[in-house]
Amino acid sequence: MKLFANENLYEPLIDFLKSLGHDVSSIREAGLSGISDDKVYRMACKEGRMIITMDKDFARMFRFPPEGCGGIIVVKIYKRTVEETLQIFKNHFPCLKADDIKDKLVIITPDGIRIRRMKQ
Repeated sequence: MKLFANENLYEPLIDFLKSLGHDVSSIREAGLSGISDDKVYRMACKEGRMIITMDKDFARMFRFPPEGCGGIIVVKIYKRTVEETLQIFKNHFPCLKADDIKDKLVIITPDGIRIRRMKQ
């Protein structure tokens, strides 16, 4: 999968995604920290990358339609250490396939995965 990691995504999660063979571009690596959510979305759409973020604002589907960028993954694992967050993420993310995410909003929580799509 081609993913665009928002700047708030923990580095160990990015490293894990890369270790699985995903093509991950990161806001921090690109030296773009501090750009607006709207710019993150536009860049992901332009590059054909799914967004992965810990920013719950990206769950607002009318503002950030997931089909515009191929899909959005919101990691809603808060108030935990980086190590705990990584372990929870490792437990859930590998269950997802590209087709599960394509054009949808995927929310990963400690309790599991929720998948939403825009109503047609």
